Amino acid sequence: MNELTLKELQAVSLDILKDVDAFCKEKGIRYSLAYGTLLGAVRHKGFIPWDDDIDIVMLREDYDRFCREYASEKYSLFSPSNTEDYYLAFARVADMKETESRTYIPWCGKVQDQGVWIDIFPLDYAPDNEEEHNLQYKMFRSLYELSNKVRKTRVLPLPGLPLKFHIKRIAHGRRFNRRVTRQSPEQAAAWLDFLMRRLCSSPTGHLSQFGCPDCNIREWLKAEDFASFTSLPFEDASFSVMSGYESVLREWFGDYMQLPPENQRVWKSSGYLRFYWKRKK
Repeated sequence: MNELTLKELQAVSLDILKDVDAFCKEKGIRYSLAYGTLLGAVRHKGFIPWDDDIDIVMLREDYDRFCREYASEKYSLFSPSNTEDYYLAFARVADMKETESRTYIPWCGKVQDQGVWIDIFPLDYAPDNEEEHNLQYKMFRSLYELSNKVRKTRVLPLPGLPLKFHIKRIAHGRRFNRRVTRQSPEQAAAWLDFLMRRLCSSPTGHLSQFGCPDCNIREWLKAEDFASFTSLPFEDASFSVMSGYESVLREWFGDYMQLPPENQRVWKSSGYLRFYWKRKK
């Protein structure tokens, strides 16, 4: 198998996004570019040069509808609602025909050779009191970290991994005690999904993304920034973004137009994740 270059990985990700965008436009489903993808659209008019993935967010009602209705001739949807042994509390649309992945942090049970994917995160209502939100966010963060620990113990044998990946897989699988390894990663994800729906359904003036809480990102977002949507150019196309994207970017990244130091401009996920063509190019 030939490993995808960063440019090839970006190109496949972009094709998936175009497919999702076309479906959402046809069905009237709202979404927005998010995180590094949104930052790339604003600062680089496309991918951040060293970034390798695509993230989008959807308000909960749009997210649930998307997960119910999305259909594609090219790509496959994975979510807690349609995949029995799924390890995440958010959705992914993946290429299963042309590419496949190798990792020591699996996100699905029986099928661990998914190809390139894009992440789709639901946005839920958050407390209007910032301190209350922070406490709730920390709770979801703890559940997510536990889920990640369990995921690392569920790796199936996969051919074609570099030697250091085999070593990391063994190390991560053995470093956790029996109490952790007895947990079910799909149950942990289902519990996280249940709590998001149970605790975050009453309308407030703020939104947050609890399915994949990142301690380096501030997620206390103003609901008014998502009251409408516009579009921004990204590579050779344009995609939907929340109307208050500048406010959201400041919340996520602070001075978002400032480039990071050169030593931080690196392809980070290459340390634990590899993508390959299923046939030689």
